[in-house]
Amino acid sequence: MPTLKDVAAKAGVSLSTAGAAMRGEDIVKPATKERVLAAAKELGYSPNLSARFLKKGRTGAIAVMVPNIMHPYYTNLVYAVCQEADKHGLRTIIQQTGYTSASETDVLEQMASSTLCDGLILNASNVDDRHLRTLLGNHPAVLLNYMVDEPLFDNVQPAITRGVDLAFGYLQGRGYRHVAVIGARAFDPDDPDISRQNDGIQYAMNALIDSGMGYPDDFVDCNWSVGGGKDAAEELCRPIAQDNATHDDVAHDDVAHDGNVAYVAYDDNVHSDADGGTDARSGATDRVRRVDRYDAFYCMNDLIAYGLIRGLHEHGIRVPDDKAVFGHDGVIDDPFTIPSLSTVAVDYADMAHKAVDMLLEQINHPDGARKPRTTYAGCRLVIGESA
Repeated sequence: MPTLKDVAAKAGVSLSTAGAAMRGEDIVKPATKERVLAAAKELGYSPNLSARFLKKGRTGAIAVMVPNIMHPYYTNLVYAVCQEADKHGLRTIIQQTGYTSASETDVLEQMASSTLCDGLILNASNVDDRHLRTLLGNHPAVLLNYMVDEPLFDNVQPAITRGVDLAFGYLQGRGYRHVAVIGARAFDPDDPDISRQNDGIQYAMNALIDSGMGYPDDFVDCNWSVGGGKDAAEELCRPIAQDNATHDDVAHDDVAHDGNVAYVAYDDNVHSDADGGTDARSGATDRVRRVDRYDAFYCMNDLIAYGLIRGLHEHGIRVPDDKAVFGHDGVIDDPFTIPSLSTVAVDYADMAHKAVDMLLEQINHPDGARKPRTTYAGCRLVIGESA
């Protein structure tokens, strides 16, 4: 098996120069580095990364910890972190933490107290940040999707505000007039969780109101999954009982447009039909549905959007011909669905790059005094067929 000494001899350099070239150090001239790398390739030499890390008292591994590795958002994130770690010659340990405080705490205690890895990149949403500090101590760690006013850890956040602005700016530019947020919940300013775990919901509802395309109660609360999206469609398409059908059950203003159909708020006796005519109230109340208020739906993630499109289809509502649907996350690159989804895509590679860079700085400079840093991943508008 070839050794570094063999590579140095073939390249005509000293052993220390060959080692520096293989490590990619800047002290080696580019031409010399290329000669050493070419010699290593020709001889079939690969550096012993484990030995190198052990000399430095390290494992050469980092851990990435997410609630559910099967969820497409976290699948994309884990893949991106693994790709970025590989660029630095690091192995990646993948840990699934679950969605409860107990499960997250259990995994964190094991990883922080072990010698399996040099640092952690984690998405922890159910453990208080001060409890996290107790669990992790001084172990190098970078948090993802960690939204607090005074962070205790280096962290990388998705560009929520920019993503929401892109989404509602696009919907407004397309001429949609009345939008509902799917996956949101009633905003309660006294709920402390709103400021931490549900910032995305708060930003979406604020953007909805600020854009003039909706009101505080224009939302459907549902599970953030495909099934949740289908449930939301069921709720939207459920007929409203006659004795509960008030002006607010149909529209907040006088007219809410749905494609070429105008749904006019009820007076005591009549309502509009699809042809613009009127029917006796007693004969058509079963046609009153929440879905008829809106011409577009903004979903808190792509999975909800896919489920909503399917659920609306089962009720004879076509997307985008009858209603528009917009997602958020960009969990699927290939537009294989019909219609393809309009969404805001998170730049997972950018998030991973920033997280690994922050973590390596902590690992390489363990005694460095610094304040916790916050940076933001990029995002981009993806224009599909659904909106």
